[in-house]
Amino acid sequence: MNKKVLHIFGKMDRGGAELRTLATLTPLQQKGIDIEFCALSGETGLLDSEIKSLGSNVHLCRLGMLFPFHFYQLLRSNKFDVVHSHVAMVSGYILFIAWLAGVPKRIAHFRNTHDAAKTSFLRKWRNKLLHTLINIFATNILGVCNAALSIFWRQDWHQDSRCKTIYNGLQHKDLCAKKDSFWGEHKLDKSYPVILNVARLVEQKNHLFMIEVLAAFIQKNGPTYLALLGKEDEKIQQSIIALAKEKGCLEYVVFLGVQPNVYDYLYNADVMIFPSLWEGLPGAVIEAASVGLPVVANDIPGVIEIAAQLPCVQYLSVNAPIIDWVNSLQSLSTDNFDLRKKHHKTFKQSQFNLNQCVDELYAIYQ
Repeated sequence: MNKKVLHIFGKMDRGGAELRTLATLTPLQQKGIDIEFCALSGETGLLDSEIKSLGSNVHLCRLGMLFPFHFYQLLRSNKFDVVHSHVAMVSGYILFIAWLAGVPKRIAHFRNTHDAAKTSFLRKWRNKLLHTLINIFATNILGVCNAALSIFWRQDWHQDSRCKTIYNGLQHKDLCAKKDSFWGEHKLDKSYPVILNVARLVEQKNHLFMIEVLAAFIQKNGPTYLALLGKEDEKIQQSIIALAKEKGCLEYVVFLGVQPNVYDYLYNADVMIFPSLWEGLPGAVIEAASVGLPVVANDIPGVIEIAAQLPCVQYLSVNAPIIDWVNSLQSLSTDNFDLRKKHHKTFKQSQFNLNQCVDELYAIYQ
């Protein structure tokens, strides 16, 4: 008899945690694990239709006064074997209700290494209570990286047998060589190198820093494009444009918006820049490394753990001199297809391969 798993998210939009979890749906189904989703916002998300097309379901169950009753009823009527919650400390509340409903396997999964919300006195006490609930009612406590468990759970998490790091997994794709005409199709001069960033336009992703680096890079090495791929925001975009004008490099900044296949851009870029201020385990960095694209990233904990296994990822602090970023990008930028093939092979053998992620989740669900 198949096991039934309910994943808990705020909303099924195209976030890193949501996409990486969705990627496990089909391979786990093939192993006899039926997966469904619950959105605590009570709102439909961008991934809902795709989830339903894969034979799964998204339950809308909004947090509020009546939430405990509706969620309890959802768990009892569907007879879920596992509740797998990805909503940080709020998982304590979720797993408490799951325990009341008789769900035997209750998982809290920490997906970040930074709490972006302001830590007020009330929030600290709320988190302390929710932390206690997780400690009492979780059968398993997972982290997207070691640092997530150290920061959100406790420093000595290794001594808690329930704790385990499961890195997000990506499917190992075939490697494609650069297409000579690719950037020309975007009206870029194909003789100039392209530095790629894959991130939505939000303050966390540190786009203004990229402009500073681009200006210095051009000053040292000549014309170079900075291609920004991700969901756009008018306010952030205007601030990027204003700084690029001031630095005299606006003509080399390219806004690509959301694209249906990010890998086309990863195959054809020369190097990726990723100075994000905080992340859990940055999926864009893993995606780039999976096809051998070198990455220069901020030295946040998730990046450091990626770089330990994938040598095409290098890191330094955003507080380092801009010229250090320029030199790192210049030294890693490459058209050497044999080197990319080597990095591509290294990824296949790493813990970031989807097959390993699926196997580890399957073992926990069983």
